[in-house]
Amino acid sequence: MIDVRPSQLMRDLGVVQHGAGILAEPARDFDLPAEHDEAEGITHGLFAAMERIGQVHLFEKGMGIAAPQIGAGPWTQ
Repeated sequence: MIDVRPSQLMRDLGVVQHGAGILAEPARDFDLPAEHDEAEGITHGLFAAMERIGQVHLFEKGMGIAAPQIGAGPWTQ
């Protein structure tokens, strides 16, 4: 069995790790309804990431993830 660190496992599942620049980028609100499709796509991406993570890691107290953690989101322009 190969020992994999939790951070490497999360990285392999597409979760951006601590220290990545994208995690420090300021976000902005979506301009709804104009950006509905973008907002919906990010929401689907978040649920897909949670599904992938939940298949390999049991979170006894729940799980949460933010759009920047999967490399997605509306950024300040």
